Amino acid sequence: MIHSSVLVERVVAFAARHKAAVTVVGGLVGSAVGIYSDEARAVLAWTWSHVIAGGTLVILAVTAIFTVAWWTRGIAERRRELRREVVRNFFDIHADDFEEDLPSDDAVIGRQLWYLEGGAESPDLVVLLHGLGLDADDFRPFMNVARQHTVAITLFGHNADEARDARYRPIGMALHADLISGAINNLQRQYPYKRLTLVGFSVGCDLLFRLAELWRDHPERQPKIRSVLLLDPNINHSTMVISSKVARLNPEQPLAELKRIAQIPEELVEFQNVCEYLHKISGKDLSQVQRYAADLWDYWEPDGHYDLFFRRLERIRAVSDLTRVFFSMHFEQRFNDVVARARQRGIRQVFDLRRVDHFEFCEDAFLKREIGALLRGR
Repeated sequence: MIHSSVLVERVVAFAARHKAAVTVVGGLVGSAVGIYSDEARAVLAWTWSHVIAGGTLVILAVTAIFTVAWWTRGIAERRRELRREVVRNFFDIHADDFEEDLPSDDAVIGRQLWYLEGGAESPDLVVLLHGLGLDADDFRPFMNVARQHTVAITLFGHNADEARDARYRPIGMALHADLISGAINNLQRQYPYKRLTLVGFSVGCDLLFRLAELWRDHPERQPKIRSVLLLDPNINHSTMVISSKVARLNPEQPLAELKRIAQIPEELVEFQNVCEYLHKISGKDLSQVQRYAADLWDYWEPDGHYDLFFRRLERIRAVSDLTRVFFSMHFEQRFNDVVARARQRGIRQVFDLRRVDHFEFCEDAFLKREIGALLRGR
């Protein structure tokens, strides 16, 4: 770039070399302006007014475009909010849903399996499975803000209103897995072009382990799964402090049994969480919850053993393109052992520890962030 002083010098030199020509041109311009001064002013005024008018039109056009865009965006957001509305629905349970004959005690035919659905416009369908004695409503805050199409399924007989319905008698873990498998396949038939992600919280992870075993034995029933997220899965009996107490619970004495479980925590935060949990399950059919907990206890091996956990994890990884396992601070003492054993088996980039409490895994902000990251492949 030419410096300004150099430029001035060159202009002066040019004028000196062409002094005569510059003088003539200057005189002609001066004469023209003098003769046609009114016309020149009119031209300048016309140009200025039209430039201003043109600029005004441009500003108005830009303003209109932005206004329409903002209005359209608002309509789109409102439509998305309406489509995101979480609704309660159910699957009817039919005899043909089962490959094998059911025992007479498993009276589920003709009943319903309830679920919540949030139908956001998304290529992803996220199915959520709740913890012991809980239900789909634990995921409702997340579903209200989720960018994905979400479905949270309540286990058979785990709704509060079903606690007063004698038709919803307790069933075992294997039958729960059958019902959930049928529900997931039903959803995939409804939305065949959506990518399926399964999320399990606490014993919801155990149910996913059981589903992977079911699909191994019946590959024709296996849905196409893009990703799986396990939040605080059980490892062995050492992680089943509450479940072990619930497994031995006497449903005929609910108050005494729940008070006994409330004495387990040794810290204030744990006590608050347990009391909140007991409040949630106190309105449920405790016979149903106790039966499920007893099956879960038998499903796992004693403290210090990890073989079953890793075998079951490998089955999950075999049916999913991407698997992540997150533990809360509740599992901190066991986390390093789990990671060390995973590395011995060549398993990496699967486990992580989140510095949150167990029940914070169900919070909307956590699920929105972690599920979003999972679906982005991070």
